[in-house]
Amino acid sequence: MNSVRISTLLFGLLIGLPGGLIGLDDHRAAVAGDVVVALHQTSSAVADTTVRIGDVANVLGATPSDRRAIEQLDLESLRDQDDCSISRKQIEMRLLLAGFQRDAFKIVGPSTVSARRSSPAKLRSKLERLLETKLAQQFAIGLERVDIRLTQTPQFEALETRLAAGDFSVDLVPHNEFPIGRTRLAVAITDSSGNQYSHSFDALVSLSMRVAIARAPIAQGAVLKPEMFQAVDRLITEKSDYANPDTAVGRTASRYIASNSILLTNHFLSTRGRASQTVKRNDLVDVVISVGRGEIRLKNARAMESGDIGDTIEVLNPQTNRRFNASILGKNLATVSTNLRRR
Repeated sequence: MNSVRISTLLFGLLIGLPGGLIGLDDHRAAVAGDVVVALHQTSSAVADTTVRIGDVANVLGATPSDRRAIEQLDLESLRDQDDCSISRKQIEMRLLLAGFQRDAFKIVGPSTVSARRSSPAKLRSKLERLLETKLAQQFAIGLERVDIRLTQTPQFEALETRLAAGDFSVDLVPHNEFPIGRTRLAVAITDSSGNQYSHSFDALVSLSMRVAIARAPIAQGAVLKPEMFQAVDRLITEKSDYANPDTAVGRTASRYIASNSILLTNHFLSTRGRASQTVKRNDLVDVVISVGRGEIRLKNARAMESGDIGDTIEVLNPQTNRRFNASILGKNLATVSTNLRRR
């Protein structure tokens, strides 16, 4: 037996096995069928660059120490390749080189099994794309507008060996509102074997939106003109009530707005909550101007803002093309007074 062990050791060294020979103890010469090596039915994920028996098969019927030793027997290197195929014959030869008698083990399962080097970066990318698709479907928006970045690597590394080997699907727990910004996404994952897992991912969720950006500082009380802002597509990562660029013109600034700021609805005097306004923007109104005991009526002035009775709005004089403030008296009627109430 010593000569066999020495010969086997020399043979292993000569052919340059990656991990050398493991465990040549005499007790491994056991009776037939003591050890069963059952190859996996699906592709196996490998965490490092060496494929071992334990990566592609389950070891049954062995003592705990023998099982650990067999599982660590190296079969192939993935240093220069992403995947490989392992055959039954390859496993058989490796067990023989490790000192096991041929009648001490049997190999069951498929004739070959594939092994694939798992990659955290690839898994992260696949999860992000699947989550983007699900979120876009939930809110009926274009997939190209949604961007998700998983921020905690350990959260998906824990799933790597389960998911990297084959296809899997993801179901996103529904949200009442779009989860923009830093958030946690709860998901249900189903692997290629039908096993289901509940998991949560910390993520940064962005949404591409068309927003209005101030070209220059906007003073409080200024009425927004088209040249005062530009509409751009911007990837948004913070929740806020962004002003609609299509309806921003004519709004009155309620505060100073710095240059390059994204315009928000609270930057402007509120027009929300009014079921029907007496005067709407671009309506033609007659403006009554008191002069001593008499009055002058300016016909067909253009309202530059919407408002209700008692509100003060900006009005354009069509004859001089100059703007002034007037108080709304009724439908298509306003007045210039020294006691005006701003909206």
